[in-house]
Amino acid sequence: RSTGPTDGTTGGAAMDEARAIPIEKLDLTAPSAGVRVRSVLAGEIKELRVELVSISGPATYSSAATPDEDVVWLVLAGQATLRTNGNGSYALSEETVARVPFLWPTHIDVSAGVAFHAVRLSHALTEGDREEIAKHPENNAAPYVKKFSDCPPYREAIKSPKTTSRALLPENIVPRMAIGTVETTGPDVVGAHRHPMLEQLFLGLKGNDISVTADGATANLTTFSMLHIPLGSYHGAQVTEGKSLYYVWMDFFSAKEGQDW
Repeated sequence: RSTGPTDGTTGGAAMDEARAIPIEKLDLTAPSAGVRVRSVLAGEIKELRVELVSISGPATYSSAATPDEDVVWLVLAGQATLRTNGNGSYALSEETVARVPFLWPTHIDVSAGVAFHAVRLSHALTEGDREEIAKHPENNAAPYVKKFSDCPPYREAIKSPKTTSRALLPENIVPRMAIGTVETTGPDVVGAHRHPMLEQLFLGLKGNDISVTADGATANLTTFSMLHIPLGSYHGAQVTEGKSLYYVWMDFFSAKEGQDW
C-alpha cells in the first residue's frame, strides 16, 4: 500500500518552502435543536464533499437518493437509527462505518436528549463508477454497517508489529474509495511513503495526538481533526512516548486502476 522510502525522509530534493498541511478541527458541540451540517476542508479534493452532520434529538436527517454520488458515513459520537428503502433499521453508534446502497434514500433518527455527530463523505461518480457498482449487486442489496472494531485487520511493512490496522470499507463497495484505521502507542512511526495515484484524508479519533509530516511540513493531528495529504506527497506519522496514534485514513483514487497498487 505504499511507494517510496520508509525511513522518515522526504525521498526527494529539499523544498525551498514547505507547503502547509491543510487541517481543520471538527466542532462537535451539539446544535440547540435539529440538524446542523457543516462543510469540512471545503474544496480540498476534487469530486469529494466532506461534511460534519450534527443532530440534537428528537430529530431526523433525511437525504434523497441521487445517481451522482455515493456516500459513506463515519460516526464519531452518539447513537442513532439508520432507515432506508423499507429495509429494516440499523443501529449507529460511536466508531461505526455505514454506507446505504446506491440509489437508496437515507434517514437517520436521533432520540430526544441524544447528540449525534458523523462525518459524511459524498464522492462524485463517473459513468465508469456506476458501471462498476452494477457489477457488484451483492454490495447493493442491503446497507453496510459495521463497528470499526469488527472490521478485519491487515499488516503493512511501513508500520510496526505492534500497530493494529483495519480495513473499514471493503473493495468494490464504493468505486475509487478505500477507508481504514491505524492504531498504536508511542513511541512509534508510520514510515514515510507516498501515493502517486490518490488523495488522502486523515481523521484523528479519540485520544489521537500525533505529528504528521508531508513534503517537509508538519501538522499536529489531534482528536476529531482532519487533514489532507495531497496527491503524491511524501508523508508519515510519528507518536511520542505516552501518547496514542489512532486515526482513520481515507483514500480517493483518481482512476480505478490505482486500486490495484
